[in-house]
Amino acid sequence: MRINFSLCQVTLAIALFLNPLPAIVAQTATSGEMVSPTTGINYTRLKNFLAQQNWRQANDETRNLMLKATGRELQGWFTMEDLQKLACWDLQKMDQLWKEASGGRFSFSTQFRIFIETGNRPGRLVAIENFQTFGDRIGWRKDGDWIIFKENLNYTLNAPVGHLPAPRDEYQIAGGRLEYTTLAQRLVTCNIVSLDQRQTAITAINSVE
Repeated sequence: MRINFSLCQVTLAIALFLNPLPAIVAQTATSGEMVSPTTGINYTRLKNFLAQQNWRQANDETRNLMLKATGRELQGWFTMEDLQKLACWDLQKMDQLWKEASGGRFSFSTQFRIFIETGNRPGRLVAIENFQTFGDRIGWRKDGDWIIFKENLNYTLNAPVGHLPAPRDEYQIAGGRLEYTTLAQRLVTCNIVSLDQRQTAITAINSVE
């Protein structure tokens, strides 16, 4: 069977390949803005904890803010569906504040790079060994097991790159694989990071003004 393409069709295909349609642009958080225009949440408290390098308090505050942003304060935990609806501005602001305060050592986007490097994919479960390797790299596992109690995480700048934030429950046996994979997809959807499927190249989008 012979398929004929018109010059117009070929030209359009080449144009789309070279200049793909832009993704939907989410609201962008600027460095000086502390109140979310989406949820009304104030991020000054988190910024202050991070400025003081009070990493434990900053980590707890990050979880509290995520619960607040998803309307799960009363429940005290969030589901995969909740993370899928986490406001982009708020997620970007949390990532931005962590990245600025730690010089890029800690942030969701820093974790995302390692998440991809270890063979994981946002929004899709792959081999569990890949997620375990991710946990090993960022220090969420020790001696072949997940760190169960969050008090045993390393709240210093000597922690492995990507160790924080860890907005997890008080204790966690299996590392929260499904939830983190969902969060990784939300980072992509919100244009906080980008994933080039053709080259598997990861780029953190710098939106700090």
